[in-house]
Amino acid sequence: MQTHSPPDVAVLLNDAKAALLSDRAFARACVARALDLLHEDLAPVSGSSTCPHGGLADWQVRRTVAYIETHLESTIRVKDLAALSQLSTSHFSRAFKLSCGQAPMAYVTRLRVELAQRLLLTTEDSVCQISLVCGMCDQAHLTRVFRRVVGDTPMAWRRRHTVEPPPGPTRHDNYA
Repeated sequence: MQTHSPPDVAVLLNDAKAALLSDRAFARACVARALDLLHEDLAPVSGSSTCPHGGLADWQVRRTVAYIETHLESTIRVKDLAALSQLSTSHFSRAFKLSCGQAPMAYVTRLRVELAQRLLLTTEDSVCQISLVCGMCDQAHLTRVFRRVVGDTPMAWRRRHTVEPPPGPTRHDNYA
């Protein structure tokens, strides 16, 4: 089961908005991807369970994802996630990857980076503050992980994606 949260769509739409005036093709691509994600979420589910053979049951996915989302700022261990699903650590790891398309800790890392992206766009908090909210031990850790996942540092990404307000009318005073 591949789940996409509204923040995935929000990040894509913010990217599109930022690129609208400078790179219309990229903006269109972002909007198209956001629409694809929304359509995937609305696709009908066949049968009573979306559990692939060897994957997690729906209740296990829901419980695990809810736990991850509510504990992003703290330490998350695979053994704790496995205990939620009442599975061994190795069985849980294999089943989670089958169900969600990523290893558990890769999934956690992706959610933390997406949270950092949202905070970079919607707050003026420092990267250090954001790193702690996202469950990273310090700014260097966030920067290293963010660069690996996104391909850019958090500050460079923030500058590139922050939409500047349009300049107001210039005021010319006549001094005569």
